[in-house]
Amino acid sequence: MSVKEGAQRKWAALKEKLGPQDSDPTEANLESADPELCIRLLQMPSVVNYSGLRKRLEGSDGSWMVQFLEQSGLDLLLEALARLSGRGVARISDALLQLTCVSCVRAVMNSRQGIEYILSNQGYVRQLSQALDTSNVMVKKQVFELLAALCIYSPEGHALTLDALDHYKTVCSQQYRFSIVMNELSGSDNVPYVVTLLSVINAVILGPEDLRTRTQLRNEFIGLQLLDVLARLRDLEDADLLIQLEAFEEAKAEDEEELLRVSGGVDMSSHQEVFASLF
Repeated sequence: MSVKEGAQRKWAALKEKLGPQDSDPTEANLESADPELCIRLLQMPSVVNYSGLRKRLEGSDGSWMVQFLEQSGLDLLLEALARLSGRGVARISDALLQLTCVSCVRAVMNSRQGIEYILSNQGYVRQLSQALDTSNVMVKKQVFELLAALCIYSPEGHALTLDALDHYKTVCSQQYRFSIVMNELSGSDNVPYVVTLLSVINAVILGPEDLRTRTQLRNEFIGLQLLDVLARLRDLEDADLLIQLEAFEEAKAEDEEELLRVSGGVDMSSHQEVFASLF
């Protein structure tokens, strides 16, 4: 089985995470609301409105979604998410508002029309990545899941995700584009969140068809001490975590074997030889 086929099999479960969320009993009844009404409600942010909108988005057909997008529905959601992220989460009400807002973005991305619309505009993915600048772990988890989904959706999605991480690095004064991922991974003891972060790393690395590109991306993470972190995580003995760890290690071994074959005997343990073979 090729690396790409293995990646597709291992990441099929990731796409399922973009499915409908559990129903919230405190939501506006927007079951038959038209896009225009939903747009108006977006201008009055509340948990009730966002929860009702999420349910409407999840149940909408393609035509309804297109109208919602054309009337700037996604723009309003991402602008609200940016404001909420900048506000911090000192109050539980703010944290819940932020979470229900990002769940609406998730519902948009779960439609073909929505994800294609997002991919048509570089700015949308950049705005989404800026929502990572929050202390709300549940929001960061959802945003990272969406970025991972973009990576495996298409080459365009992968490129826009890398661009968004570069943008986040600049806006938030981080040293490297993958610093946000590695800082979160190193500093968290929340296992489901750690699993999501590993899924992002794997999606970023396994997205490209090109062997050398995969190797370069993997080495960027390794340069940020990823292997040391992975060794520590193995001790947690969580089933989902082990799946992600094995996916990383299997793909790494396959790529190293392939690189050895095409490069005529490069010592993969030698950084100098690997660099020379790649560049």
